[in-house]
Amino acid sequence: MPVKYRQGDVFSIPVADGMPAAGRVVLKMRGGNILVAVYPERSETVDSVDLERLSVSRPVFTVETMDLFIKNGNWPVLGKWAPAVESPIPVYKTQFEPGGPFYEQHIDGTIGGQLTDEEAVHLKRQKSFSPALVEKALRALQGLEPWLPVFDEMRSGEAV
Repeated sequence: MPVKYRQGDVFSIPVADGMPAAGRVVLKMRGGNILVAVYPERSETVDSVDLERLSVSRPVFTVETMDLFIKNGNWPVLGKWAPAVESPIPVYKTQFEPGGPFYEQHIDGTIGGQLTDEEAVHLKRQKSFSPALVEKALRALQGLEPWLPVFDEMRSGEAV
């Protein structure tokens, strides 16, 4: 039976040797995708994830992914948590024709106004990454695997 989860839930992501990192469901989306904030610190065990420490931590990845690993229990839900500073919902850029102007695109797919070149350079295009790639990025961040260029696209607050 699939695990139920809610927006705001904290979950555990295995990194290495049973030492997990924490993630938080920032936004539940249609189609089984979720926007998650992933924190870099590892805990000794799933039971020792320290929400107080998360309160002063910034997420290293804010990424859209599928909810499969939460639903199947690979990323156990630890409970609900509201951080002191809410993770911002990203705004993306999109084009309707190659070489045409960029427009603001919200995470739900709605289109906003046309962007200036200066505004567009600071925004990413919307992408979704697999849960397995999120785990691999965390292991690379911890120095346990090689860093791949795709992980730069997953970093919080950086345009690509």
